[in-house]
Amino acid sequence: MNIGVATSVGLVRDHNEDACFLDQNLFVVCDGMGGHQAGEVASALAIEVIKNFHFSQGQLEQQIKSVIEQAHQRIMKDAQKRGLTGMGTTVTLALLTEDSQTRWLHIGHVGDSRAYLWRDGQLVQLTNDHSVVAELIRNGSLTEGEANTHPHRHVLTQALGVGEINIESHCHRLNSKDMVLICSDGLTNAVDEVTITEVIRNEEPQIAADKLVELADEQGGLDNTTLLIVEIP
Repeated sequence: MNIGVATSVGLVRDHNEDACFLDQNLFVVCDGMGGHQAGEVASALAIEVIKNFHFSQGQLEQQIKSVIEQAHQRIMKDAQKRGLTGMGTTVTLALLTEDSQTRWLHIGHVGDSRAYLWRDGQLVQLTNDHSVVAELIRNGSLTEGEANTHPHRHVLTQALGVGEINIESHCHRLNSKDMVLICSDGLTNAVDEVTITEVIRNEEPQIAADKLVELADEQGGLDNTTLLIVEIP
């Protein structure tokens, strides 16, 4: 597979609370939150739990939900021990599998980082944002335009390490030359989907990843930005 990965602290924050992990067929992006460097601790803990989990054949949706729940419990436990109460992180996990010449994308997700599928020039968001404004948009109380300036646009409805979580999971069939994008909201809050689509269409994954991070920083670099792009053979 052709893979691109890039991250930037941005131009405002003094440390990067995002974390990512990739290993053969597993790809993860986490965006930490809460207090001075607490978000950095939370995202790192989530990655540690996930990368040490052994995925086996069968019941992958249950396994994905299990490892995300384990990360959730680990963060809550460590928050009490370290005095980092309230720390949390998003998680967007993509696991690629293959059977009988068919490739599959398995998604596990909590928070407002995102997974996209790029196919035949079209970019489709696969995950739902677990945020206040996203809920208001879904129930018709808010328009997309109003959401961009809403005072609670950065407030999550769920995150690992905070309260109860309802893990989103689903599976998608993949085609050759599809591309999977996983990113923190530092990208999607700064760069519109039309621009993201054009960059992915015209560049190799690593060049595209670097360019998208640069574009986010050019828009002010208000947040950490992390992304992975995976091209399916």
